[in-house]
Amino acid sequence: MSPAARVRVLVGAAAVAAAAGVAGVVLATRQDPSQPATRCNPAAPLIVPGVATSQARAVRAAFALRGKRAALALEPVAQAAPKDAVVQFNYGLVLFCAGYLNEASQAFRAAKSVGRDTLYEMRADEILHPQYFAPQDGLYPLFQQTRPNRLLAQGVLLQRQGHQHSAERVYLRAARGRPNDDEAQVAAAVGRFDEDNLVASFSRLGPLVKRFPRSQSVRFHLGLLLAWTGQRDEAVKQFTLARQLGPETPLGRQSATFLNGLGTSPPKGLSK
Repeated sequence: MSPAARVRVLVGAAAVAAAAGVAGVVLATRQDPSQPATRCNPAAPLIVPGVATSQARAVRAAFALRGKRAALALEPVAQAAPKDAVVQFNYGLVLFCAGYLNEASQAFRAAKSVGRDTLYEMRADEILHPQYFAPQDGLYPLFQQTRPNRLLAQGVLLQRQGHQHSAERVYLRAARGRPNDDEAQVAAAVGRFDEDNLVASFSRLGPLVKRFPRSQSVRFHLGLLLAWTGQRDEAVKQFTLARQLGPETPLGRQSATFLNGLGTSPPKGLSK
């Protein structure tokens, strides 16, 4: 458990109840649309170590109530802590499970914004875009490094820790320092990934196909982002080209794995 999660919560049950008397009636008295049916019961809140919050205990207490009672309990906490990503994300979870889908979307939007550069930003983004791939670890697509580079290795570590924007800054440093290095340029593109704005990555990654036509990294990562965002046919094309550029390399083997997962075998004779 993170140090922040162990902080003693100042807002106890009595304070929550008092706040609910003023603001917490929003969900309980909602008439338009009519009261929704419960969809699920989240097993536990998502408390990410290292993300600051003073409301971890209040969040856990609300989750113990389950269903609509959990949403009602967290409402005043969420209104009192609009910049707390832990609260906003978990408020979104209980709202969703209680059937308040519009309110849940608003909470996840808030969590993405105030949880910038944390796992909450990525988790919220993935929930807001169910049409895209959602990995169990909640991370965005990870850059796959194949050659030694200190900055790229640092960026990969930051990505794995949930710090996408910190990784992006490091990748940009690598790209500026090595403008003719295909991997550095690819990493800078991957670091810009955002499901609200796919252009951020694709606009930088796409031109690299012409700039580095024999780069396996370019083809692989373009295929990865295409597959992630549901563009199957184009993903198959890019993974096939990546595999042809080196079937026994790590990226070549991963490309073959993706092709099998996409329900196709690598076609022969495909060229750009």
